Amino acid sequence: MLARPQRLVKQKGFEKIFKQGRACYTQLLGVRVLASQVDFNRFGIVVSTKISKKAVERNKLKRRIRRALQELNKNLVVGFDAIIIALPGLLNENYRTVADELKKIFVKFRLLK
Repeated sequence: MLARPQRLVKQKGFEKIFKQGRACYTQLLGVRVLASQVDFNRFGIVVSTKISKKAVERNKLKRRIRRALQELNKNLVVGFDAIIIALPGLLNENYRTVADELKKIFVKFRLLK
């Protein structure tokens, strides 16, 4: 579980990142990133009903993404907000694939130390 200050929960924060942030997409994940003025990183996760109609499956994906973010956050540059967007192919993938995809995207953004 991400600590409360590290979570993006307000609609206003999501809208700002979607409008002004940079985007990178792979076959399984999309990430939008925007620099922020805080000393830590904040993350929001989007798993729509297009991925699965079952809440159990959507929540399982969110837990996998959160766990991968916890591991990666130790090695990330601080001071940005990110929204992670799950795409339909992610449902059938395991945790290691999710973590590798996130790492690949953060390397493209040059946010990995």
